[in-house]
Amino acid sequence: MPYTAELLKRTIEKNLPGSVAEVHDLKGTGDHFDAVIVCPEFEGKSRIEQHRMVHKATNELLEGDIHAFHFTTLTPDAAREGQPSR
Repeated sequence: MPYTAELLKRTIEKNLPGSVAEVHDLKGTGDHFDAVIVCPEFEGKSRIEQHRMVHKATNELLEGDIHAFHFTTLTPDAAREGQPSR
C-alpha cells in the first residue's frame, strides 16, 4: 500500500509532540519521501538520538512499503537560524 506525504506528516506530528514536519513524496509513488522535522524535544539530543526518535515515531509506516525516507532534524532555534541541529 503506498503512503501519502500527509499521512507521514500526521504520524510524525502525532508521535513527536510539538513537532512540525514538512514531507514530500519524491517520486509520486508513495514509497520515497524526504522530510524536514522541527521538534523542541530534539534540543540537547545528538543527531543519532534525534534520528532514533523519528524512526520510533514512524516505525509502523517504515515497516510497510516505504523504501526510502530521508529526513533532516532541527530544533526550533536551529530552524529559525537556518542551521541543522547537532
